[in-house]
Amino acid sequence: MRPCATASAVFTGVLLAAALFAACSSGAAPPPSPPDSAPLPSLPPSPPPASQPTSPGVADPGATAAGAADPGAAAPAQPDRPASRKKAPETVEDCKVIASEITNDPPDGGVVMNNATTSADAGSSDRLQPLVDAIKARRDGFRCCFDLYARKHPGAQGRITWQLKLKPDGTFEEASIVRDKSDVTAPQVESCMEELARSITWARSPSGKETVLTYPFDFKRRNY
Repeated sequence: MRPCATASAVFTGVLLAAALFAACSSGAAPPPSPPDSAPLPSLPPSPPPASQPTSPGVADPGATAAGAADPGAAAPAQPDRPASRKKAPETVEDCKVIASEITNDPPDGGVVMNNATTSADAGSSDRLQPLVDAIKARRDGFRCCFDLYARKHPGAQGRITWQLKLKPDGTFEEASIVRDKSDVTAPQVESCMEELARSITWARSPSGKETVLTYPFDFKRRNY
């Protein structure tokens, strides 16, 4: 038995050696081993996310933010501010700068006397209309003189008959309240109206005559 086993082992070894020799003599290269890692194929770019539909009645936050930051958008309308109230006159100088805004006609009864006319010709002065127009233009200023007095005397009102005297070239001479024909004769009102009259440029007399104008004011009560 032992010689047979030995012969069998020798035969098997010979066969293995023959097989190896045949492989080496054929020149065939062994199959390449697979690489450790292979590059992955590039993926196409992801498409942008689809915009979500806006529910009715719900504002798009992105659109709202864009609208708020838009410099070209029209600014919201600002509410109108109430007009600032004018400061009430406090001095004679304040009265001098007030121009008349009265639209109604002053009381009738203005009379002009030239030094060369008689009482029958009163009112026929050659500069009556220019003098009346000048007083109308500053009537609010004369009212201001009365208001300065009325603020310290609540309820004051009434008629003032005022007399103005001018030289032929329009230079102011004097002005005063005709006391027996006036309801208000306060010196404060009289002096203020005189100062205002001094600041007015009066018309010249075409005939070169001195003029005395008598003019009525009717001042109504105001609430202060």
